[in-house]
Amino acid sequence: MDINDFLDFLYAGKKRKNGEPAVSHFYAVRDILKAEGIKEESILNAALLHDVMEDHHLNFEYLALKFGDKVAKLVEILSKNPAWNTSYCRMKSSMDEVESSWVDYPETVVIKMADRLHNLRTADGLKPEKRRIYIEETYEILIPLFESILKTNKLGYYKLVMKKLLKKIMSAAASIKKQLP
Repeated sequence: MDINDFLDFLYAGKKRKNGEPAVSHFYAVRDILKAEGIKEESILNAALLHDVMEDHHLNFEYLALKFGDKVAKLVEILSKNPAWNTSYCRMKSSMDEVESSWVDYPETVVIKMADRLHNLRTADGLKPEKRRIYIEETYEILIPLFESILKTNKLGYYKLVMKKLLKKIMSAAASIKKQLP
C-alpha cells in the first residue's frame, strides 16, 4: 500500500470542519512545501503523515516499518501528546518538542509552518470562538517560536523557505484577525 492509499484508508469518509475531505489537508500541506521548492521525499511524506500518530494512535515503529525511520521521526516530533487534556496544552507540548528538536530536524519546523498556513487559509470552517483561539495560538506560540528559530544560523537551506512561510502565515493570520468580531 503506497502512502496515498494509506491516507485514503485511514481517513475514508472523514471531513474537515469546512466540509472538505480530511485528506485534502495533508495533500495541501505537502503542496505548499513543494511550491516552496522542497523536493526531499522524506519531508513530503512526513507532511502527508503529520497527523496520523495522534489521529490514529499509530506508533513510531509502525510508521518506520512502512515509511522509514526519518519519516517516522519527523511525524513523531510533530505529533501532539494525547496525555495533555486541553487543545492549548497539546499544542504547547507539541511546539516544545519542535523547539527542542529543530536543530537536528529543521524539517519539522518547515512542515509545521506549512500545516499552520493551510489551517489558516481554511479557518473559515471554524466557529468564530475557535477561530479566535486559533489566531491567539498563532500569535502567542507559533510566530514567536518561528521568529526565534529564524534568528539562528543553523537552518541552511531551510531558512529562506521558513522566511517565506512565516510571511505568509503572518499575512493570513492578520487577515483573519481583522474579520473577527
